[in-house]
Amino acid sequence: MRTNKMLGLPITGNYMPEKGIRSTYSQSPVQILMFDDHGLISTGTAFFYSLNNEWFLVTNWHNISGKNFITKDPISGSRFPTYIKAKISAYINDTNGFVPIAQRVEIYKDYQPAWYQHPILGSDCDVIAIPMERPHSCPEYMHNAVNLISSMRIPVKPGNSAFIIGFPKSLSIGFGLPLWKSGYIASEPHYPVKIGGEVSEIGGLKNGKELPAFYIDSQTREGMSGSPVFASYTGNWDLTDPYQAVNPDEKNFWNRNDIALGENRMEFVGCYSGRIGSMEDGAALGLCWTVETINEICNSKSIGDHPHVVQAQP
Repeated sequence: MRTNKMLGLPITGNYMPEKGIRSTYSQSPVQILMFDDHGLISTGTAFFYSLNNEWFLVTNWHNISGKNFITKDPISGSRFPTYIKAKISAYINDTNGFVPIAQRVEIYKDYQPAWYQHPILGSDCDVIAIPMERPHSCPEYMHNAVNLISSMRIPVKPGNSAFIIGFPKSLSIGFGLPLWKSGYIASEPHYPVKIGGEVSEIGGLKNGKELPAFYIDSQTREGMSGSPVFASYTGNWDLTDPYQAVNPDEKNFWNRNDIALGENRMEFVGCYSGRIGSMEDGAALGLCWTVETINEICNSKSIGDHPHVVQAQP
């Protein structure tokens, strides 16, 4: 079997080496660099996502627009990205192995956005998808689509550990691997969050903007915007329905092959968006946009509205 001499990894990536990458999840994020005609503006994180045999590079709207997705205010003064570069691992040769190489990715085509946005929320959703296949020069076990790493579902509940894997403060380690920031799922994941709401005597917050996301409690930093989020769970659960109660006393329980017992597994749960306002920032809360939201964007293929051109009113 041929091995990658830089990492000691087999080309097929079928085992976990002691002297190499020990988690396939570390291989999923892509560092992205935002540029204008004057050079580098900022950095962020993205990841590949696969749906209906098509691949997409997913990241935050504010990364490619240079604007706050809530207020639409500029993030870096008068500078806005005109293209990005994605640092995707590529082989140099069999002797030197591979390294991440920044490859230009166009975000505009004929002056129009080349990304897909949410079909209903548009730029009020801080997630976009750029149609993009994983380059052939990229090893097959690097930058795999986050939703293809594992098909196993786990109970995703408030209090679950969550790992946001990206590039805080533009940091990486080794030959360009990301860092893991830990946190907790801080709200009921099934229910949307409301931004800018007010205290109400009836029900939850009133007014505000409802978003298909849930809160993550974590001290993240700039550069992690667009990171994939993976929830972790340890215990026993039903593999066919992770929210079905497990009863060891039921008849034939120990003969079932659809129960995880004492397992520790992870599931991709969404795209991280960072802290978004004074209330959330003070509470160290960030957003995790749901998998369903990403699916809606990739399925609809709704071309993004130009962030720097006033849209005509119907």
